[in-house]
Amino acid sequence: MHIDDSHFPIEYVWDGELEPPPDVKTFATRGGGELPRVSIGRPVWWSDQKVLGEKWTAPAGGRRYGLARFAFSLRPQEKQTVRKAELIVRLSAKGGGLNPIAFDLFPKPTTEEQTGEFNVKVGPDFKFAGAELSVASAETTVNLRQAAPVITVDGIGESFARWVFAAHSARPLVGSQLAYATIELPPGVAAARASVQLSADVASGFRSALGFLPERDSARLSWVLGE
Repeated sequence: MHIDDSHFPIEYVWDGELEPPPDVKTFATRGGGELPRVSIGRPVWWSDQKVLGEKWTAPAGGRRYGLARFAFSLRPQEKQTVRKAELIVRLSAKGGGLNPIAFDLFPKPTTEEQTGEFNVKVGPDFKFAGAELSVASAETTVNLRQAAPVITVDGIGESFARWVFAAHSARPLVGSQLAYATIELPPGVAAARASVQLSADVASGFRSALGFLPERDSARLSWVLGE
């Protein structure tokens, strides 16, 4: 299988402005006072058999795997700069049970020089790999255009995943950003529930502030994966 954005376009299902923390009432900017507007895409899920096809052999013990894509878009207000954006995905078991875990994450930490077009493969061990993995050893390749460096990636082996995207003088942090995770479902867990959180470090002139997705919309930012 070949995954390309032109074949799997982003379906944005939430759109609105980030909000300051509860203890901060306003954020005065030269552009009028609002924080950046963001859109959150519906996650896309591919099952283990779909990803690896005939090369996939289910491990003993009843564990299952899947590949998930998460997407968001940032649109700063006039005269604003988004310095950093943090995407967090929290995983839980639908209906109870052991929490799913983030088995592997992509993009990995990168520098400005490492941004651009990527071709990453998913190997038989359900880990991401680059050119060192032969095409014969992988059933799925992912084409990803990474516009902003990722300076922090963590959560592998845990029930959350985190990517921190950073702006660069030559590449402002605006527009769509994508992140992929391979997710392990423990035995007896029918599906994972993924809850998305996003925050941004915003500057406007000599002012700066943090913006978050509205807590009141948290239920709309949670999806079941793997059914």
